Amino acid sequence: MKIRIGIIAIISVVFVSCSTSKSTNYLVGTYTDSESQGINVVQFNEESKAISVQKVVSGIENPSYVIANKAKTIVVSVEETASKDGGKVTSYSYDSNSNTFTKLSSFFTKGDHPCTVAFSPKEDFIVVGNYSGGNLTVFPIDKSGNLSESVNSIQFEGQSSNLERQEKPHVHCIVFHPKENKMLVADLGRDVIEIIPFDENSKAFLQNDKSVAVKVVAGSGPRHLVWNNAGTRLYVTFELTNEVGVFDYRNNQLIPVQTIALTKEKTSGSTAELRLSNDEKFLYASVRGVDNHIVVMKIADDKLEKIQTILTERTPRNFIISENQKYVLVASQGSNLISVFDRNKKTGLLTKTSSAVSINKPVYLFSF
Repeated sequence: MKIRIGIIAIISVVFVSCSTSKSTNYLVGTYTDSESQGINVVQFNEESKAISVQKVVSGIENPSYVIANKAKTIVVSVEETASKDGGKVTSYSYDSNSNTFTKLSSFFTKGDHPCTVAFSPKEDFIVVGNYSGGNLTVFPIDKSGNLSESVNSIQFEGQSSNLERQEKPHVHCIVFHPKENKMLVADLGRDVIEIIPFDENSKAFLQNDKSVAVKVVAGSGPRHLVWNNAGTRLYVTFELTNEVGVFDYRNNQLIPVQTIALTKEKTSGSTAELRLSNDEKFLYASVRGVDNHIVVMKIADDKLEKIQTILTERTPRNFIISENQKYVLVASQGSNLISVFDRNKKTGLLTKTSSAVSINKPVYLFSF
Protein backbone atom coordinates (compact mmCIF):
# COMPACT_ATOMS: atom_id res chain seq x y z
CA MET A 1 0.00 0.00 0.00
CA LYS A 2 2.83 2.41 0.86
CA ILE A 3 4.59 1.58 -2.38
CA ARG A 4 1.43 2.29 -4.41
CA ILE A 5 0.96 5.68 -2.74
CA GLY A 6 4.58 6.55 -3.47
CA ILE A 7 4.14 5.65 -7.16
CA ILE A 8 0.97 7.77 -7.35
CA ALA A 9 2.83 10.69 -5.76
CA ILE A 10 5.67 10.40 -8.26
CA ILE A 11 3.25 10.26 -11.18
CA SER A 12 1.45 13.33 -9.83
CA VAL A 13 4.68 15.30 -9.60
CA VAL A 14 5.66 14.34 -13.16
CA PHE A 15 2.21 15.29 -14.44
CA VAL A 16 2.31 18.70 -12.77
CA SER A 17 5.82 19.49 -13.97
CA CYS A 18 4.97 18.53 -17.55
CA SER A 19 1.67 20.38 -17.61
CA THR A 20 2.99 23.72 -16.41
CA SER A 21 4.75 25.96 -18.91
CA LYS A 22 5.85 29.53 -18.68
CA SER A 23 4.16 31.92 -21.09
CA THR A 24 4.75 35.64 -21.40
CA ASN A 25 2.57 38.22 -23.11
CA TYR A 26 3.98 41.09 -25.12
CA LEU A 27 2.35 44.28 -26.29
CA VAL A 28 3.24 44.88 -29.92
CA GLY A 29 3.25 48.36 -31.39
CA THR A 30 2.47 48.52 -35.12
CA TYR A 31 1.81 50.75 -38.08
CA THR A 32 -1.76 50.32 -39.26
CA ASP A 33 -3.24 50.11 -42.75
CA SER A 34 -6.86 49.46 -41.72
CA GLU A 35 -9.23 50.10 -38.80
CA SER A 36 -9.15 46.42 -37.82
CA GLN A 37 -5.43 46.64 -37.01
CA GLY A 38 -3.87 48.18 -33.92
CA ILE A 39 -2.07 47.13 -30.73
CA ASN A 40 -1.40 43.38 -30.75
CA VAL A 41 -1.07 41.17 -27.69
CA VAL A 42 1.24 38.23 -28.41
CA GLN A 43 1.74 35.19 -26.20
CA PHE A 44 5.10 33.41 -26.21
CA ASN A 45 5.56 29.98 -24.62
CA GLU A 46 9.09 29.79 -23.26
CA GLU A 47 9.18 25.97 -23.38
CA SER A 48 7.60 25.11 -26.73
CA LYS A 49 8.67 28.42 -28.35
CA ALA A 50 5.13 28.74 -29.72
CA ILE A 51 4.15 32.33 -30.42
CA SER A 52 0.65 33.52 -31.30
CA VAL A 53 -1.56 36.59 -31.42
CA GLN A 54 -4.01 36.59 -28.50
CA LYS A 55 -5.79 39.88 -29.12
CA VAL A 56 -5.85 42.97 -31.33
CA VAL A 57 -6.89 46.33 -29.85
CA SER A 58 -8.29 48.11 -32.90
CA GLY A 59 -9.55 51.64 -33.41
CA ILE A 60 -6.14 53.25 -32.89
CA GLU A 61 -3.96 54.62 -35.68
CA ASN A 62 -0.25 53.79 -35.89
CA PRO A 63 0.28 52.71 -32.24
CA SER A 64 4.00 52.42 -32.90
CA TYR A 65 5.17 52.64 -29.28
CA VAL A 66 3.10 51.09 -26.49
CA ILE A 67 3.89 50.59 -22.79
CA ALA A 68 2.21 49.47 -19.55
CA ASN A 69 2.49 50.48 -15.90
CA LYS A 70 4.27 48.19 -13.44
CA ALA A 71 0.98 46.60 -12.30
CA LYS A 72 0.00 45.86 -15.94
CA THR A 73 -3.38 47.52 -15.39
CA ILE A 74 -2.82 50.59 -17.57
CA VAL A 75 -1.61 50.67 -21.17
CA VAL A 76 -0.47 53.86 -22.91
CA SER A 77 0.28 54.20 -26.61
CA VAL A 78 1.28 56.95 -28.98
CA GLU A 79 -0.55 57.38 -32.25
CA GLU A 80 2.24 58.25 -34.66
CA THR A 81 0.28 60.69 -36.82
CA ALA A 82 0.39 64.37 -37.77
CA SER A 83 -2.17 67.19 -37.66
CA LYS A 84 -2.40 70.85 -36.71
CA ASP A 85 -2.36 69.66 -33.08
CA GLY A 86 0.24 66.94 -33.59
CA GLY A 87 -0.16 63.21 -33.03
CA LYS A 88 -1.94 61.56 -30.11
CA VAL A 89 -1.33 59.74 -26.86
CA THR A 90 -4.02 57.27 -25.75
CA SER A 91 -4.57 55.35 -22.53
CA TYR A 92 -6.46 52.13 -21.74
CA SER A 93 -7.34 50.19 -18.63
CA TYR A 94 -6.62 46.46 -18.78
CA ASP A 95 -8.52 43.67 -17.02
CA SER A 96 -6.39 40.52 -16.95
CA ASN A 97 -9.31 38.31 -15.85
CA SER A 98 -11.35 39.08 -18.95
CA ASN A 99 -8.39 40.06 -21.15
CA THR A 100 -10.17 43.28 -22.11
CA PHE A 101 -8.89 46.77 -22.88
CA THR A 102 -11.08 49.80 -22.21
CA LYS A 103 -10.13 53.09 -23.82
CA LEU A 104 -9.96 55.85 -21.19
CA SER A 105 -8.53 59.03 -22.70
CA SER A 106 -6.75 60.50 -25.70
CA PHE A 107 -4.97 63.84 -26.18
CA PHE A 108 -3.11 65.56 -28.99
CA THR A 109 0.62 65.71 -28.30
CA LYS A 110 1.29 69.18 -29.78
CA GLY A 111 3.98 67.70 -32.01
CA ASP A 112 3.83 65.55 -35.13
CA HIS A 113 4.67 61.83 -35.20
CA PRO A 114 5.13 60.93 -31.52
CA CYS A 115 7.40 57.88 -31.47
CA THR A 116 8.35 57.37 -27.82
CA VAL A 117 6.48 57.50 -24.50
CA ALA A 118 7.41 56.79 -20.89
CA PHE A 119 5.85 56.63 -17.43
CA SER A 120 7.56 58.76 -14.79
CA PRO A 121 9.17 56.67 -12.01
CA LYS A 122 6.15 57.12 -9.68
CA GLU A 123 3.77 56.73 -12.63
CA ASP A 124 2.07 60.09 -12.06
CA PHE A 125 3.10 61.54 -15.43
CA ILE A 126 3.43 60.46 -19.04
CA VAL A 127 6.18 62.00 -21.17
CA VAL A 128 5.81 61.87 -24.96
CA GLY A 129 8.57 62.52 -27.49
CA ASN A 130 7.42 63.88 -30.87
CA TYR A 131 9.82 62.94 -33.68
CA SER A 132 8.79 65.40 -36.39
CA GLY A 133 7.67 67.99 -33.85
CA GLY A 134 11.09 67.94 -32.19
CA ASN A 135 9.55 68.42 -28.76
CA LEU A 136 8.50 66.79 -25.48
CA THR A 137 5.02 66.94 -23.93
CA VAL A 138 4.10 66.04 -20.32
CA PHE A 139 0.66 64.70 -19.33
CA PRO A 140 -0.54 63.90 -15.80
CA ILE A 141 -2.07 60.44 -15.43
CA ASP A 142 -4.16 59.25 -12.48
CA LYS A 143 -4.06 55.82 -10.81
CA SER A 144 -6.96 54.61 -12.98
CA GLY A 145 -5.14 55.51 -16.19
CA ASN A 146 -6.93 58.73 -17.13
CA LEU A 147 -4.72 61.31 -18.82
CA SER A 148 -5.19 65.05 -18.33
CA GLU A 149 -4.28 68.00 -20.53
CA SER A 150 -0.58 68.69 -21.01
CA VAL A 151 1.10 70.60 -18.16
CA ASN A 152 4.52 71.16 -19.72
CA SER A 153 6.38 70.98 -23.01
CA ILE A 154 9.91 71.56 -24.26
CA GLN A 155 10.48 72.65 -27.85
CA PHE A 156 14.01 71.99 -29.05
CA GLU A 157 15.68 74.12 -31.72
CA GLY A 158 18.56 73.55 -34.11
CA GLN A 159 19.96 71.10 -36.65
CA SER A 160 23.15 69.20 -37.46
CA SER A 161 25.42 68.27 -40.35
CA ASN A 162 23.24 65.76 -42.25
CA LEU A 163 20.81 68.20 -43.84
CA GLU A 164 18.57 65.43 -45.23
CA ARG A 165 17.98 63.78 -41.86
CA GLN A 166 18.98 66.49 -39.40
CA GLU A 167 17.24 69.58 -40.77
CA LYS A 168 15.55 70.11 -37.39
CA PRO A 169 15.20 68.41 -33.98
CA HIS A 170 13.96 64.81 -34.00
CA VAL A 171 13.21 63.38 -30.55
CA HIS A 172 13.59 59.59 -30.65
CA CYS A 173 14.05 58.15 -27.16
CA ILE A 174 13.24 58.91 -23.52
CA VAL A 175 14.88 57.05 -20.60
CA PHE A 176 15.01 57.74 -16.86
CA HIS A 177 18.18 57.44 -14.83
CA PRO A 178 17.92 54.37 -12.53
CA LYS A 179 19.18 56.26 -9.45
CA GLU A 180 18.87 60.03 -9.98
CA ASN A 181 15.93 62.30 -10.77
CA LYS A 182 17.12 62.83 -14.33
CA MET A 183 15.54 62.05 -17.69
CA LEU A 184 17.64 61.60 -20.82
CA VAL A 185 16.38 62.35 -24.33
CA ALA A 186 18.02 61.33 -27.61
CA ASP A 187 17.61 64.03 -30.28
CA LEU A 188 18.65 62.51 -33.60
CA GLY A 189 18.19 65.81 -35.44
CA ARG A 190 20.56 67.93 -33.33
CA ASP A 191 23.10 65.24 -32.37
CA VAL A 192 22.30 65.95 -28.73
CA ILE A 193 21.50 63.91 -25.63
CA GLU A 194 19.51 66.11 -23.25
CA ILE A 195 19.84 65.58 -19.48
CA ILE A 196 16.70 67.01 -17.87
CA PRO A 197 16.06 67.05 -14.09
CA PHE A 198 12.54 66.29 -12.90
CA ASP A 199 10.47 66.73 -9.75
CA GLU A 200 7.60 64.30 -9.17
CA ASN A 201 6.03 66.78 -6.73
CA SER A 202 5.99 69.61 -9.24
CA LYS A 203 2.93 70.22 -11.42
CA ALA A 204 5.22 70.73 -14.43
CA PHE A 205 7.32 67.60 -13.64
CA LEU A 206 10.28 68.52 -15.88
CA GLN A 207 12.64 71.28 -14.78
CA ASN A 208 13.10 72.79 -18.22
CA ASP A 209 15.48 75.56 -17.18
CA LYS A 210 18.01 73.11 -15.71
CA SER A 211 18.38 70.97 -18.83
CA VAL A 212 21.91 70.17 -20.03
CA ALA A 213 22.55 69.46 -23.73
CA VAL A 214 25.39 66.99 -24.38
CA LYS A 215 26.68 67.20 -27.95
CA VAL A 216 27.74 63.98 -29.68
CA VAL A 217 29.67 63.54 -32.94
CA ALA A 218 28.12 65.58 -35.75
CA GLY A 219 26.10 63.49 -38.20
CA SER A 220 25.88 60.44 -35.91
CA GLY A 221 22.17 60.71 -35.03
CA PRO A 222 21.59 59.31 -31.48
CA ARG A 223 18.49 57.10 -31.56
CA HIS A 224 18.17 54.73 -28.57
CA LEU A 225 19.61 54.91 -25.05
CA VAL A 226 20.18 52.14 -22.46
CA TRP A 227 21.50 52.53 -18.90
CA ASN A 228 23.37 49.93 -16.91
CA ASN A 229 21.69 49.13 -13.58
CA ALA A 230 24.04 51.35 -11.57
CA GLY A 231 23.39 54.36 -13.79
CA THR A 232 27.11 54.87 -14.35
CA ARG A 233 27.25 53.88 -18.02
CA LEU A 234 25.06 54.78 -20.99
CA TYR A 235 24.91 52.91 -24.29
CA VAL A 236 23.68 54.73 -27.41
CA THR A 237 22.81 53.67 -30.96
CA PHE A 238 23.90 56.15 -33.61
CA GLU A 239 21.42 55.61 -36.42
CA LEU A 240 23.08 57.65 -39.16
CA THR A 241 26.56 56.15 -38.83
CA ASN A 242 25.56 52.59 -37.82
CA GLU A 243 27.50 52.68 -34.57
CA VAL A 244 27.09 52.12 -30.84
CA GLY A 245 28.59 54.62 -28.41
CA VAL A 246 29.58 54.05 -24.78
CA PHE A 247 29.53 56.89 -22.25
CA ASP A 248 30.48 57.11 -18.60
CA TYR A 249 28.08 59.20 -16.53
CA ARG A 250 29.15 61.25 -13.54
CA ASN A 251 28.40 64.70 -12.15
CA ASN A 252 25.63 65.29 -14.68
CA GLN A 253 28.05 64.72 -17.56
CA LEU A 254 28.45 62.08 -20.27
CA ILE A 255 32.07 61.20 -21.04
CA PRO A 256 32.72 59.28 -24.32
CA VAL A 257 34.48 55.97 -23.72
CA GLN A 258 34.16 53.95 -26.94
CA THR A 259 32.45 53.87 -30.32
CA ILE A 260 32.04 50.59 -32.21
CA ALA A 261 30.98 50.16 -35.84
CA LEU A 262 28.10 47.76 -36.50
CA THR A 263 28.49 47.55 -40.29
CA LYS A 264 31.22 48.00 -42.88
CA GLU A 265 29.31 50.91 -44.39
CA LYS A 266 28.74 53.77 -41.95
CA THR A 267 26.43 55.97 -44.03
CA SER A 268 23.34 53.82 -44.70
CA GLY A 269 21.59 55.25 -41.63
CA SER A 270 19.65 52.27 -40.39
CA THR A 271 20.71 51.24 -36.86
CA ALA A 272 17.68 50.98 -34.57
CA GLU A 273 17.05 49.20 -31.24
CA LEU A 274 19.48 48.54 -28.39
CA ARG A 275 19.10 45.99 -25.55
CA LEU A 276 21.30 45.02 -22.62
CA SER A 277 21.19 41.54 -21.08
CA ASN A 278 20.20 41.30 -17.41
CA ASP A 279 23.70 40.23 -16.37
CA GLU A 280 25.09 43.25 -18.30
CA LYS A 281 27.58 41.03 -20.11
CA PHE A 282 26.08 41.41 -23.59
CA LEU A 283 24.67 44.23 -25.69
CA TYR A 284 22.47 43.79 -28.78
CA ALA A 285 21.67 46.20 -31.61
CA SER A 286 19.47 45.91 -34.70
CA VAL A 287 20.40 47.22 -38.14
CA ARG A 288 17.74 47.65 -40.83
CA GLY A 289 17.74 48.26 -44.58
CA VAL A 290 20.27 46.43 -46.74
CA ASP A 291 21.82 44.84 -43.65
CA ASN A 292 18.84 43.35 -41.75
CA HIS A 293 20.67 41.83 -38.83
CA ILE A 294 21.24 41.80 -35.09
CA VAL A 295 24.75 42.58 -33.86
CA VAL A 296 25.85 40.88 -30.63
CA MET A 297 28.52 42.58 -28.50
CA LYS A 298 30.34 41.20 -25.47
CA ILE A 299 31.11 43.54 -22.58
CA ALA A 300 34.47 42.68 -21.03
CA ASP A 301 36.93 44.88 -19.14
CA ASP A 302 34.48 47.79 -19.66
CA LYS A 303 34.86 47.50 -23.45
CA LEU A 304 32.54 46.34 -26.22
CA GLU A 305 33.64 43.56 -28.56
CA LYS A 306 31.52 42.53 -31.54
CA ILE A 307 31.14 38.74 -31.47
CA GLN A 308 28.26 37.96 -33.87
CA THR A 309 26.25 39.38 -36.74
CA ILE A 310 23.12 37.32 -37.46
CA LEU A 311 20.63 37.80 -40.26
CA THR A 312 16.97 38.55 -39.51
CA GLU A 313 13.88 39.07 -41.62
CA ARG A 314 13.51 42.44 -43.38
CA THR A 315 13.65 45.66 -41.34
CA PRO A 316 14.32 44.51 -37.75
CA ARG A 317 12.94 47.72 -36.26
CA ASN A 318 12.75 46.46 -32.68
CA PHE A 319 13.49 43.38 -30.58
CA ILE A 320 13.32 42.25 -26.95
CA ILE A 321 15.12 39.71 -24.76
CA SER A 322 12.68 37.33 -23.04
CA GLU A 323 12.24 37.44 -19.27
CA ASN A 324 14.18 34.19 -18.82
CA GLN A 325 16.94 35.59 -21.07
CA LYS A 326 16.85 32.46 -23.27
CA TYR A 327 15.23 34.03 -26.34
CA VAL A 328 15.18 37.16 -28.44
CA LEU A 329 11.97 38.16 -30.22
CA VAL A 330 12.56 40.31 -33.29
CA ALA A 331 9.87 42.56 -34.81
CA SER A 332 10.61 42.84 -38.54
CA GLN A 333 8.51 45.63 -39.98
CA GLY A 334 9.33 44.89 -43.62
CA SER A 335 8.47 41.19 -43.37
CA ASN A 336 5.36 41.56 -41.17
CA LEU A 337 6.80 39.02 -38.75
CA ILE A 338 7.92 38.53 -35.17
CA SER A 339 10.63 35.87 -35.22
CA VAL A 340 12.11 33.90 -32.32
CA PHE A 341 15.86 33.42 -31.77
CA ASP A 342 17.45 31.12 -29.20
CA ARG A 343 19.92 32.93 -26.94
CA ASN A 344 22.83 31.24 -25.19
CA LYS A 345 22.96 32.90 -21.77
CA LYS A 346 26.63 32.01 -21.30
CA THR A 347 28.03 33.08 -24.68
CA GLY A 348 25.37 35.62 -25.64
CA LEU A 349 25.15 34.16 -29.15
CA LEU A 350 21.87 33.87 -31.06
CA THR A 351 20.45 31.06 -33.21
CA LYS A 352 17.39 31.53 -35.39
CA THR A 353 14.44 29.17 -34.83
CA SER A 354 11.43 28.34 -37.00
CA SER A 355 9.01 30.00 -34.55
CA ALA A 356 7.34 33.15 -35.88
CA VAL A 357 4.00 34.93 -36.02
CA SER A 358 2.60 37.19 -38.73
CA ILE A 359 1.62 40.74 -37.70
CA ASN A 360 1.15 43.82 -39.87
CA LYS A 361 4.22 46.06 -39.59
CA PRO A 362 5.37 45.28 -36.02
CA VAL A 363 7.73 47.96 -34.71
CA TYR A 364 7.86 47.66 -30.90
CA LEU A 365 7.70 44.97 -28.17
CA PHE A 366 6.91 45.47 -24.50
CA SER A 367 6.77 42.67 -21.92
CA PHE A 368 3.23 42.40 -20.60
